Amino acid sequence: MPQLYCWLVALADSYDGFLIDLDGVVWLGHEPIEGAAKAIAALAAAGKPFVFVTNSPRVTPAEQARILREQGIEADEDRVVTAGDTLLELTRKEIGEAGKVYAIGTSGFLEQVEGAGFQLLPAERWQEAEAVLVTGHPRFDYDELKAASMAARAGAFLATIGRDPTMPMPDGLWPGTGSIVAAVEAASGRTAVVAGKPERPIFDLGVRRLGLPEGARVAMIGDRLDTDVGGAQKAGLEGILVAGNESHNPETQVTPNHNISSLLDLTD
Repeated sequence: MPQLYCWLVALADSYDGFLIDLDGVVWLGHEPIEGAAKAIAALAAAGKPFVFVTNSPRVTPAEQARILREQGIEADEDRVVTAGDTLLELTRKEIGEAGKVYAIGTSGFLEQVEGAGFQLLPAERWQEAEAVLVTGHPRFDYDELKAASMAARAGAFLATIGRDPTMPMPDGLWPGTGSIVAAVEAASGRTAVVAGKPERPIFDLGVRRLGLPEGARVAMIGDRLDTDVGGAQKAGLEGILVAGNESHNPETQVTPNHNISSLLDLTD
């Protein structure tokens, strides 16, 4: 036991800061995972900066921060980085300010799109779309698939938060954004640009939010080998895999820098 305790303390102390995934690490469908709040409080007490980095834009960063606070985790909006943030940055570069967008997603994500200054189009006006943005939500239907695929086929910029085919929930793995993206791509013959994990922009944004000096040692903690660990390693960070809620492709050829059973393993 003393040897194990020393290893756990050394693991947290060997990094200057952390990017922490939410789904499968801190919560499951916004239901808190036991010990997560305690572990994050210990990181804060030790002076280890951390930022939450998630591919899920189901609710706005401000709302996700509010839910975290309700679970006893101190967080403000700036401490939550979503793939929705990087998706909107990417879209703005492609079509400019106030462009016309057809978006698939929850009411929280659609609110974020409008809040960024884009003109949000209904499905029947797909012909006007300059960009099609795809995220996951539980009421995805044929009309959305039709509008998104036809707009993309007509030349609209097609982008998504990520390709995770599933997402961890309390009762198991639910279909994720990647499943919806696959349908849009199949129907349109187009390939979507990915703005979230495992692509680098979201990791770079998370590191900037940490406010650490150049050369600081940062680790991404997540439950997916492909998007969390593999994406972090490609971005020049280290990747720590939380076992137990994995929803990654078992064929993924990625080796995490560390395996832990929960966030508590960082600080014991």
